[in-house]
Amino acid sequence: MESLLESGLLIVLISGLIAAEALILVRRYRITGKGAPPSQYIFNLAAGGTLMWTVQLALWDAPTGLLLAFLSLAGIFHLNEIKVFWRGD
Repeated sequence: MESLLESGLLIVLISGLIAAEALILVRRYRITGKGAPPSQYIFNLAAGGTLMWTVQLALWDAPTGLLLAFLSLAGIFHLNEIKVFWRGD
């Protein structure tokens, strides 16, 4: 398990699952009209994926500036998510 994490393969697999989840949910909503609209969850998925990649970069001893950039991006995604919930979209 440790080698999967250090190699980055685990994060790639999880990111692929997140992308597949997003595609399935968006497609289902567009075809059937059932489920939550993508605006209610897409920023949450993006923030989670960004945070996972930040952890991977930290394990790879990435420069601090890059880690801060990824954390900032995750924060922006979360702020957008809060804005969506606040407005009730």
